[in-house]
Amino acid sequence: MTLSQDLPYVVRQLRRAPGFALTVVLTLALGIGANLAIFQLLHGALFTRLPVAQPSQLYSLHAVKSPFDGQWFFSYPAYQHLRQATVDVAPVIARSGISEGVLRPSGRSPERVSIQMVSDNFFDVLGISPASGRFFFRRDEELGQYEQPVVLRYGFWKQSFGAGASVVGKQAVLNGVPVVIVGIAPDRFSGVVAGEAPDLWLPIEAQATGRFHSWFDSLGPGSGADIRAPYMNQASVFWLWVLARVPDAAQSSSIAHWTEVLEPDLTLLANASRDHREQEQILRSRVELISAASGEGTLREDYSESLIILMVMAGLVLLVGCVNLANLQLARLLSRQRELTVRASLGASRWRLLRQLLVEDLLLAVIGAVLALVIGRAASSLLVQWASGSGPTIPLDLHVGWEAFAFGGALLLVALTGFSLLPAWQITRNNLADNMKSRANLSSSHSRTARKWSSLLLAGQVSFSLLLLGMAALFADTLVNLSQINAGLDREHLISIHLDFTNAAYNEDYLPALYGRMIARLKELPGVKDAVVQMCAIPGCIWNTAIHVSGHPEISEKLMHGEENRVGAGYFHTLGIPILQGRDFDERDLPTSQAVAILNHSFARKLFGNESPIGHRIGYETAPHDADYLVVGEAGDARVDDLRSLPPPVAYFSIDQRPSPAGTVEVRASGHLGVLYSPIRQTLLSVDPHLPITDIVPLNAEYEDGLFKETLLARLTAAFGLLALALAALGFYGLLSFNVTRRTSEIGIRIAIGATRGDIYTLVLRQTMGILIAGIVPGLVFTEVMGFVVRNLLFGTGTLNFWPLLLAICVLVTVGVLTALRPAHRAALIDPVKALRAD
Repeated sequence: MTLSQDLPYVVRQLRRAPGFALTVVLTLALGIGANLAIFQLLHGALFTRLPVAQPSQLYSLHAVKSPFDGQWFFSYPAYQHLRQATVDVAPVIARSGISEGVLRPSGRSPERVSIQMVSDNFFDVLGISPASGRFFFRRDEELGQYEQPVVLRYGFWKQSFGAGASVVGKQAVLNGVPVVIVGIAPDRFSGVVAGEAPDLWLPIEAQATGRFHSWFDSLGPGSGADIRAPYMNQASVFWLWVLARVPDAAQSSSIAHWTEVLEPDLTLLANASRDHREQEQILRSRVELISAASGEGTLREDYSESLIILMVMAGLVLLVGCVNLANLQLARLLSRQRELTVRASLGASRWRLLRQLLVEDLLLAVIGAVLALVIGRAASSLLVQWASGSGPTIPLDLHVGWEAFAFGGALLLVALTGFSLLPAWQITRNNLADNMKSRANLSSSHSRTARKWSSLLLAGQVSFSLLLLGMAALFADTLVNLSQINAGLDREHLISIHLDFTNAAYNEDYLPALYGRMIARLKELPGVKDAVVQMCAIPGCIWNTAIHVSGHPEISEKLMHGEENRVGAGYFHTLGIPILQGRDFDERDLPTSQAVAILNHSFARKLFGNESPIGHRIGYETAPHDADYLVVGEAGDARVDDLRSLPPPVAYFSIDQRPSPAGTVEVRASGHLGVLYSPIRQTLLSVDPHLPITDIVPLNAEYEDGLFKETLLARLTAAFGLLALALAALGFYGLLSFNVTRRTSEIGIRIAIGATRGDIYTLVLRQTMGILIAGIVPGLVFTEVMGFVVRNLLFGTGTLNFWPLLLAICVLVTVGVLTALRPAHRAALIDPVKALRAD
């Protein structure tokens, strides 16, 4: 019989067992689909190379980290030195961080966009061609030109401009600066930072307009750095990441040239340090090349551990599914033993029988694999949205390439071997033609061994299911612990109103009066208890600074470093942060009065130990400017960065005394916060119709958005655990039902000699509990080991937390017992006379 003749027979066999066929297809589709979804995320985040020419030649240049933020920043003059040193051998490019702005295209409504400034040779060195128009020219860098050129990202062009070709050459206004769209970047190119995608690019020189800002660092006050002036000619303002295309043969010479031209910049950094060992370390620094073939940024660092853990969890789900299918296949083949024996006695070889059985399962496997591709594609997109939280979707390249097909094919081959080939090999290993006997005698040589193997496989399934449920419980416990942690402020009753004064045309001298009117009007709203402005948006301000203490020049730089924020009067009362000593900011703190500051508990302990900070004088610079501010209060610590991090040391200053653009207005309210969003917006716009309001959200939601990684882990491990639980239930039901069928005669004899229904229930449930116990014990060990491995991802829970694990065990035992009741009930209703006649 040929393969073409096998197919009709296979279809008939599968039509007789639709439950088995559906179970195989769904198990493979869900198991392999889950693995493909995680694999696409893992591959996109860790291994996908930038869509540029020869990405292996692309390197990030690292020399010395910036003093406060610890970034591999360079100043613009340093970048120019690096670029000129190897202009013909290893071309150098630069980029800024990504910032926000407002784009007003001609004849269209304005929209918020993300902006990145890059060097004029950025796209040319990357070796990419525009989808339309052109990239930047050298002459685009000429300062003072009327219009700044911009290049749109391909996806942004399609989304916002409908992929219209006429957009090239169109004029617009960006942050109040006239711009002209000169080109469209190619499809799939979203920049050189993994996980980030600016909507448009500007030449670096646009920063000189003063309307485009990005992440920066400096040597601090007293160093000559003026962060209000253009950064272009300031060697002490660091704001550019630098990359280079370096052929292998040019690496050593390029590093030597770059290190040589950076000597003045390294000397500048070293002289700014008060630590002699740090000075020597900076002066000995050399330029290092870090591969940027897969992009820059912290995406790999942020997500690699979580994605690897999820990949392991998804693999365990498939393993549990394959064990379950192997069990069902073994039971199915035992029920077909008479058929196989008859075919063997008629001359069918072992290979012929194996081929027949493999064709049956291969047909189901192919159907399951096709569905797995669909599920994997849809699930990967959903997972990216989950991982992104409420922010912009993380730009990952999730296209299905040969890697995904190879990975899926390997999983399918392993699954097919595990649930099809091995059980079939086990059943056909003896000479079936010599065993043409009665059903009882025919099964005797296999039934005991098969039952042992089935029980062992089901126990393994229980172990892995408990591991998945246990991990789901640990990650859920972590998410709950973080969500309920005391942040040191009343985040449950606060509304954050985000503003964008930085990119708006407001004079800073006008801002204090505007803030006063805004706060006064907000306090008039029903349900609003208080309101206050602050420079930073929390959580995640991280405005690093260094504080000098008057009369204490011996304090080390490490102790002087902390964060700062500029806030309005009544800030601590509004946010619910307790004042431990002294007072809050109030109406006495005017631009003409004594400049004051408030330290949080952590900063006060760093600078003054157990001594009270009240009455001490501090400043941003060394003497005599280390006495510019009088400390009037000590506030409690608050987790202003995120919920997982400990409260940082923070110095607070009055925004009325040091006017600056406010990042948020915090409104303290009672009742349901959502009903206040519209009245708040209307009230603020009545104060100033052009007020740059970007968002209104509850502060608690912003804190929880920071838990996107923990939420992703909790959701997926819970889904994997429930899937494993369903497969375990199916495994118990299938195995016990089959055992009842195979032991019909034995059970009939037991009933005939006096066994009650309770005895039969006990017989089946005893087997169930034995399998559960045999699986739970190693499952606990597996969970402890895995909990130790992922301990860095846990919070407020041990690697083997008793209550979550006990819950997982109870759920698993309950499901196992419930699925055993129906087979036990069937066994208890067996008629002993019919059972004995059946053989």
